[in-house]
Amino acid sequence: MFTRILKGSILASFFLIFAANSTASDVTQTSYSKVDSATLQQIANDPLWHLLLQLKNGKPITNDTSIYISKSFVSPLAEAQATIDLFQRNTQNICNYPARLRLLKRYIPEFDLITPAEHCAEYRKFVESVPADSIKLIYASENVTSASSMMGHIMLRLDGANDKGIPVKHGITFFTELDSLNVPHIMYETLMTGKEGVFKVAPYQEFEQYYLYEEQRNIWRYTLDFNEQQRYFVQDYIWELGQQSPAYFFHIFNCATVTQLLVNIARPAHLNQVASWLTPLDVVKFAQAHSLVASTQFIPSNKWEITTLEESIGSKRASTISSHLARAQLDSLSLSFVETKYALALNQYFRSAQTISEQKYQKNSAEIATFDAKYKHLSLDVSEFPVPSTRQQEGYVAAGFTHQDSHSFMSIRAFPVARRLADDNRSMIGETELILADVEFRVGLEQSNLGDIYVDKAMLYQMVSRVPVTQNISNWSSSFNIGINRVLTGERQRKLIVQSEFGLGLTREVMQGLGVYSDIIVGAGANKHEAFVYAKPVVGLYAYTKLNSKLAVNLSRTFNQYGSDDPIDTASFSLHQYGFENIALDFEVNIQKVADEYESSASFMLGYRF
Repeated sequence: MFTRILKGSILASFFLIFAANSTASDVTQTSYSKVDSATLQQIANDPLWHLLLQLKNGKPITNDTSIYISKSFVSPLAEAQATIDLFQRNTQNICNYPARLRLLKRYIPEFDLITPAEHCAEYRKFVESVPADSIKLIYASENVTSASSMMGHIMLRLDGANDKGIPVKHGITFFTELDSLNVPHIMYETLMTGKEGVFKVAPYQEFEQYYLYEEQRNIWRYTLDFNEQQRYFVQDYIWELGQQSPAYFFHIFNCATVTQLLVNIARPAHLNQVASWLTPLDVVKFAQAHSLVASTQFIPSNKWEITTLEESIGSKRASTISSHLARAQLDSLSLSFVETKYALALNQYFRSAQTISEQKYQKNSAEIATFDAKYKHLSLDVSEFPVPSTRQQEGYVAAGFTHQDSHSFMSIRAFPVARRLADDNRSMIGETELILADVEFRVGLEQSNLGDIYVDKAMLYQMVSRVPVTQNISNWSSSFNIGINRVLTGERQRKLIVQSEFGLGLTREVMQGLGVYSDIIVGAGANKHEAFVYAKPVVGLYAYTKLNSKLAVNLSRTFNQYGSDDPIDTASFSLHQYGFENIALDFEVNIQKVADEYESSASFMLGYRF
């Protein structure tokens, strides 16, 4: 969930991949007494010990056993004994396991004599360079057009004064490098075989600059209420994680998994309650649900501010400010507080897009600063803006009733992680969708088809990003999907095909909560009998209502589907009701026309988000 951007200075920064034989200084041999079985059992039962061993309900989170001293997991008790034996054999061995040592000191007083900072030079350099006087949870919103960041990104930020007294901020993240544009291959590796993971500590500012200005993602900072001992444990466990080389799995060991482990240091007993398939938002929701968040700060991207504020100041005024920025002549304008914020965001966006020169950017910045000084006592009110943690859960299972082709069916649909176009997307810029492993089928309810099962969909990956065009931002909307789908043929039959589609288009927000769009989709489909390529122009609109619901209309015409001589026209109308915790209500009507024949379907689905 972290894209491969960290080149140059960031990649040259501090990697936590140090071999144990390079981290120790003088090694001492000491005689230790044997730890009694009762103490060993206490250690083995400690929830924090289970967390350090990456165990849930007593079992490893992944099949990667490299983190265990015996290289194969036996039990928490056996790992406790192996760790104690390792430390007793050679003091140098503590250098890779300072968090384990810190926990063992609670039970074994003799280990109090061992201080990692004295024996391990590289560890000492780390704790001096990466202080943890305060810890922040960082959430960067979704970028669904990127396979590695389509669920957002989560990481920690450690702040404090280093050993030289200089205030520093470091980001702690786990990610994988994506070296291919082959989405199916990426999905196979990250779901089945695992990709090489990278655990990294680096100066935080470059992470934020990338998310805010290059990827134009909103950022939320959550200051965590950790005490001193918990912060020390976080520091030590970060070091331990840096000694490992875990594989990256999209669903069971990703940036959310690693960050969740670090956050759970303050609530280790709750790790068993955490879902196996974690997303970045799950970590945020966990921290808030367990009273770990002391304060929250929202840092909007330029695109979000431009799109949002343009609605407030009006298109005519926005055009005036834009033209003055382009000529670096803001001194001839008088700006309100909201207009000042708009000008600031637009000036930064113009510079990052290289629309204006550095000289014009600096001149604009100086003029904006004079306006900003007049409004220093004011701030933008974003209290009505939906925050990420208020969204429904991302897993989905639904059942309902469908009437199709004059027959009645019970419909069932499920996917483990997703955001749907049908969901409340008001906290996003535009309408977005990401669905993985989407399965939908029908069961016959009438005497003629009672109990018959019809698979309608088994899609591996579906993505839609409809980002609105503004006066100053020319966003392209895009879509992509791959999987198995049941479609209508020119002979008015419904058949399963393996399909892949790519779409490109434009979206425009007519007013807040009302948008229109048009797309051109090209696709390829095949079954065991034939293969074909097709084209599908699409137009539609969406409108959020005062009843906390969304209406959507979609019209399309498909050419050459199944090699049909006649185009297939489709009109769909849907209503999605919000306001129920973890409940989704969807109503949809579809009408399809081939030649002079019509086919229709209507459905009601009651979904549960988990």
